[in-house]
Amino acid sequence: MGVTRHGSSTLPADPRRAWAKHAPPPPPPAAATAPVEEASDTLHIDAFASSWAELATALADADVPLEVGDTGRLRRLAKLDADLVATLARWIRHPGAPA
Repeated sequence: MGVTRHGSSTLPADPRRAWAKHAPPPPPPAAATAPVEEASDTLHIDAFASSWAELATALADADVPLEVGDTGRLRRLAKLDADLVATLARWIRHPGAPA
């Protein structure tokens, strides 16, 4: 590799090599994402899809914000029997309400 001397600095003779020393920095690491659930997990079964929708609607009605990973937890809760899901949804919608 040839070197050209300019004043007090030394530069590579080939400008392409000089450019390689000033390459753009690598991109930042990807942001953290929620674990991906298997698509066949819950929502392909109508009863589970209905339970998931009921729980998601109850949380939205109660202004409960979902966090990363909560969708997977809702899928697991949706596998519970329909009476239990209805009770959970009622508790979410009406916390502290008399029985």
